[in-house]
Amino acid sequence: MRTEPTVDMLPPALNTLTQLMLAQAQECVWQKAAMDQLRDGIISRLALQISDYYNTALEMASNSSIQNVFPKNWLTHMQVKALHFNAAAQFRKSSECIVQDKYGEELSRLQMAADYVKRAFEIVKSHSTFTNNSARLSSVAVVNDLKSLQLIISNNLTRAEKDNDVIYLERIPLPSTLAPIAKISMVKALPSPEISDPMGLMMNTGIRNNPIPHPIIGLPLFQKLVPFAVHQAASVYVDRKERLIKEDIIAKLNELTAVYHSTVESLHLPTLIATVEQTTGLPESILRQAAEVRSGGGSQTLYDMWELVQKASNKNAEILEEAFNILDEEHEHDEKLRSLYDTRWTRPASHLLTRQLTIQGQKHRQTITSAQNADLIVRGKLDTWAKIIDVLTLTKDELEESIPTDDGDTPQEDNLLLIKRLSEEMDQHIKKRKEIIDQAKKASNADDISSVLLKKAAELTSKSPIMKIEAAQFEDLFIEELRKYDSYIRSVDEEDEIQGDLIRQITDAYYQHTAKTNEPSSCAKREKALQSLHQAYIKYKEIKTNLNEGLKV
Repeated sequence: MRTEPTVDMLPPALNTLTQLMLAQAQECVWQKAAMDQLRDGIISRLALQISDYYNTALEMASNSSIQNVFPKNWLTHMQVKALHFNAAAQFRKSSECIVQDKYGEELSRLQMAADYVKRAFEIVKSHSTFTNNSARLSSVAVVNDLKSLQLIISNNLTRAEKDNDVIYLERIPLPSTLAPIAKISMVKALPSPEISDPMGLMMNTGIRNNPIPHPIIGLPLFQKLVPFAVHQAASVYVDRKERLIKEDIIAKLNELTAVYHSTVESLHLPTLIATVEQTTGLPESILRQAAEVRSGGGSQTLYDMWELVQKASNKNAEILEEAFNILDEEHEHDEKLRSLYDTRWTRPASHLLTRQLTIQGQKHRQTITSAQNADLIVRGKLDTWAKIIDVLTLTKDELEESIPTDDGDTPQEDNLLLIKRLSEEMDQHIKKRKEIIDQAKKASNADDISSVLLKKAAELTSKSPIMKIEAAQFEDLFIEELRKYDSYIRSVDEEDEIQGDLIRQITDAYYQHTAKTNEPSSCAKREKALQSLHQAYIKYKEIKTNLNEGLKV
């Protein structure tokens, strides 16, 4: 946009084309008028205006700044056309003179018309040697029209001269004394809407908030460009919205669920509830846990993993000790050479060069020592729980025989039934929490306040377009828009309150139940056995996880 326009886009060149197109458009009107046989005076006025347009186009095309833009045959065409329609205008005016009984003026105008045609032929003759075949063809129609006009003028001139010499005997006025023909223009140069009002054209192709692109010029160049402060405000809003969703809704609901599961595990509720649902055989949860332990190899696999950990630990310790021995040997060798060569031994002291290596080695030694102590703790857990873990590796029949059966002499306690009912109610609330999270995420994904921000920005700059906009000016808008998530936050608070109440009821019922299980009933024995198996499974998973951590490189 800042470069100089090419020669063909300079004003003289563009104005030449404008005048040329006006002449051609006016010529169409003139032809229509002749075909409709309008009055000679009107046709004469139309023709003279055509000549004027061609003359103006020729004058502009001859401008020195655009000499090489238009080919010579174009200029010749304009000259011939201008003379042609000057002759046509005078001929039509002479025809009007016959009706007005102005025979002398008729003869004068016919002479003028003949002179214009003669001059046109002289120009055609002087430029008859075209070098471009297409140029020759384009001039054929013009020359033929000129010949037809010449023939008509010649015939009428011969007739008029004879009539005036024999009959009218009127004086022939000089051309300079004739009244000029009033030109009439029926065309006008109008810029297309794409040029005169591109913005209005683009914005009217659809809904203003979501316009349809114009098929030629498309949408306004900066239609979707918004102030940088609006971008910043949108970014701030998205950050706050995401932080609210993650911290105040998702994180709190997940924390509530984690607290509930921790409470359930600490009270061994899965096995306790299983005794309510199934008085004989094994609960499905215990069967799944036993199958996992059995496929994992039971305690023997854990012992084998522990041995592998010890081998890796001892190997690492040996490598580290070997590294320290090499450093010690290097230090002794350095001291020996230093005492032998005294001041001639200028190498820095060994303990200075290897200080960083020694520090790192000490850290690795502490890490290995801590890992070995942790391994001993894991071995203690394994020794304690190995026998019970191996019970889970028994076949289904053997495992069922190892668990006491409730002989039915003890009715199910109300506390156990209450715990089961409360647990089921709590499970429904956990499902509800997942739904709350999903709904909050969907609402967040669909939450776009761009239009609201732009409207606010327009309000801020309504009085002063150059007013500087800052993200802080949208603070009230942020608060208002974030209120749409208040319902989700209230749901979180309700879940917190409900869970607290349910956990209290479950805990009370659990302790009331355990106070009664001290009695040596078959139900109590079965419950304790199932709890031991469940606890053994938890320890199995815990020990296996610890050993896997120890085997990591």
